[in-house]
Amino acid sequence: MLRPTSFLTQLTLWVAAANAFVLFVPDDQCDPSGHCGPFTKSTRKHGGHSTRSNDEVVSYPLVARPRPVFKDEDEPFDRVAVAMARVAQKFGHSPAVRARGEKDDKNYVPGNQYTISTPITPTSEGSTGIYQYGPDFSYFIQIKLGSQQTPMYMLLDTGAANTWVMGTECTEYACRIHNRFNKSTSTSWEPEAGPLEIYYGSGTVTGVLGRDNMLLAGKTVKVSLGVANHTAEELRHYAFEGILGLAMSNSVTGTFMHEMRQQKAFQPIVAVSMNRHSDGVNDGQVTFGGVDPAKYVGEIKYANVPEEEKKNGEWTIPLDGFSFDGKKADLNLTKAVIDTGTTYIFASPADVAALFKLVPGSTMEVKTGYNEYTVPCSTKTAFKVTFGGVAYEIPAKDWMAQVEDNKCLSRIYGYPDLAEFRPGVWVMGDVFLKNVYSVFDAVNGNMRIGFANKAAPPKPTSTGNTGAVVTGEDGRPITPGSSISGSPTGEAASPETVTPQTVSGGSKVGGIAFALAWAVVAWAMVAV
Repeated sequence: MLRPTSFLTQLTLWVAAANAFVLFVPDDQCDPSGHCGPFTKSTRKHGGHSTRSNDEVVSYPLVARPRPVFKDEDEPFDRVAVAMARVAQKFGHSPAVRARGEKDDKNYVPGNQYTISTPITPTSEGSTGIYQYGPDFSYFIQIKLGSQQTPMYMLLDTGAANTWVMGTECTEYACRIHNRFNKSTSTSWEPEAGPLEIYYGSGTVTGVLGRDNMLLAGKTVKVSLGVANHTAEELRHYAFEGILGLAMSNSVTGTFMHEMRQQKAFQPIVAVSMNRHSDGVNDGQVTFGGVDPAKYVGEIKYANVPEEEKKNGEWTIPLDGFSFDGKKADLNLTKAVIDTGTTYIFASPADVAALFKLVPGSTMEVKTGYNEYTVPCSTKTAFKVTFGGVAYEIPAKDWMAQVEDNKCLSRIYGYPDLAEFRPGVWVMGDVFLKNVYSVFDAVNGNMRIGFANKAAPPKPTSTGNTGAVVTGEDGRPITPGSSISGSPTGEAASPETVTPQTVSGGSKVGGIAFALAWAVVAWAMVAV
């Protein structure tokens, strides 16, 4: 799978990259140059490979609207093949994926030109807003790095401990359409021995290792990280410029959570509340060092990480089961990786088949390296997934996406090689996580994951004719449901009642009611 020159190097890199974000690029996802892969008539007939023209596009409301593409541009691109490449990197296999085409530079503009949803500014201690790109495709925060305080977007990744950013020495297209960190101009940069090399299925991220100051959630901390001079080309489909690894495992770039504890900056607790784009307001937030009572209702119910996974520093917990319309699926797999860096949900084909056996009208299609399911778009029933005896809902609006008039695609995929390389595990990504308040707690050497019902998001409001403009934490204007493009400047579940539990050792964060004024906006969806 990997390409290092020695067995020891190979083993080290495998451990460092054993869990990381899943490189899942849907057909509807585009990068700023116009490369995207919307569902087309030929795509659905020919396994995701097609020569697209604008008049072939089938538009649908539950996924991102494609940017314009050139009629003469051939793009044999399979969104799930790319997804499987990244899943495979986790579990030891490397299917082929599409590399960058010759026409990627046609509309090139330097710097981050992605359309990004800006969060409202948190006011609770240790918190920062979560940006998103998609909609609901990837979730990341903005940090400021080095003595120049270079703003960088970093993916929140509980599936890995690797932390790295794109550097100015990376001149490839995937880097040039992002913001890059210039370590040579940072007087606080401290180089470290050893190379950065992480395999991502579609390519390798390579560079150098070092330490520098990072402004994060109102605190400046010294962080070990990699600065990439080469990146996997498929990263051009993502708006972030790096990855913040939140797993507890060892890593070639250091373990962020351990470093924060050693520096007494934050306790090793991360609490995550992801927004849903269709809710209209981006109130996404991550809290380092504790929890924010304003972001959830009821009690947080915890499940302990089993000893084997705890030893490996993995955020994995027992999975009690899945159900649909009151019927429980007959599953073989009994654990779940809770991965903020993965957009969708993956499991073995047998378990996914057992799940969709309960869904009337569902149809499986075997692709190269994965199985996908379509269901009637009239399906309105939520899946329920149970952890620690508590059931949490995944509404149909989150696990389905419309691709034809009455044909909806499931965002839960069967992966044949999963059982071979990582037996007994589901990968639970953002399709699930945006429905719960999630707490990753490693205080006192323990590891546990807690879930609670999310508090209702604030409602979009308007200031009338005052013309007041509210900005997010990066200075960008915020409007209800909108996204901002360009470089930065500078349904709740109904679980049973549970016994209250307190996150020990965390920062005290208060419940803050958000009361923000919004600019008057034109609310419209542009049909593709």
